[in-house]
Amino acid sequence: MLIDIFYMKSISILTGTMEGILFAFQSFSKPLTVTSLDYNNYLNTTFGCALASKISAVYPISMFSSTVAPAIYAIAAVITDAEYACPTRRALRTSLTTKLGTYTYLWNHVPSCPWTSAISPSVLSFLGATHTSELAFVFGETSNLPQPNGMCQLSASEQMLSTEIVAAWQSMSQNGYPILPNGSKWLDWSQGGQGAIFDDSLTFGTINMTQCDFWDTIQMVNSTTLMTDISCTTNTGAAASYDGSTAGFVMAIFFVLLRM
Repeated sequence: MLIDIFYMKSISILTGTMEGILFAFQSFSKPLTVTSLDYNNYLNTTFGCALASKISAVYPISMFSSTVAPAIYAIAAVITDAEYACPTRRALRTSLTTKLGTYTYLWNHVPSCPWTSAISPSVLSFLGATHTSELAFVFGETSNLPQPNGMCQLSASEQMLSTEIVAAWQSMSQNGYPILPNGSKWLDWSQGGQGAIFDDSLTFGTINMTQCDFWDTIQMVNSTTLMTDISCTTNTGAAASYDGSTAGFVMAIFFVLLRM
């Protein structure tokens, strides 16, 4: 989740459709070989035994059977919703109690180029629209990717996406609301949950976060007890133990500092 406040006039909130896959990949030595046992260990370690069974019922590995590695994508989906999408929705709802304009966008575009040298082209397709994958677009880095001396260039349609998102961010800092390059204003999230959706092109529509109803019952009703039952019996799986949150946070900060 990314929240930026410009001149205290408005709030811009971003989430990506596969935020968690980058963290999941970083956290296992062989991410494509992660097993159901690893998935269960991750849930038990992160949320505790009592909640693990509830979460696995909502996010069964079978839900991701069409992917190349169902267990790692199940973990990624949990990270995405628990740590990004659903805190984002709560922030959006809180914004309605203020007099600030609230604008949101969903990043659903899979870049054709690696945006950092830490990501090899061979894993790019596995990561999808993951955390930090929009940064090259936000900073207008459309060629020589990964910068500074890469050989990849974003496609013409991707360069248009970059132009649109740069225009929106510049307008947020200057005017307190995002606009399109043609000068038209984005829809406010208060208008029926409307937001910008960056896919192969920019469209506006309702950003569906109904999965967050489940997480709200866990994270809002009794958040003080979330970590009271974490001592579960774990078994040795095929991959390394999960430790994604800190690593992902440090990596995100590192990417941003590179551009300051």
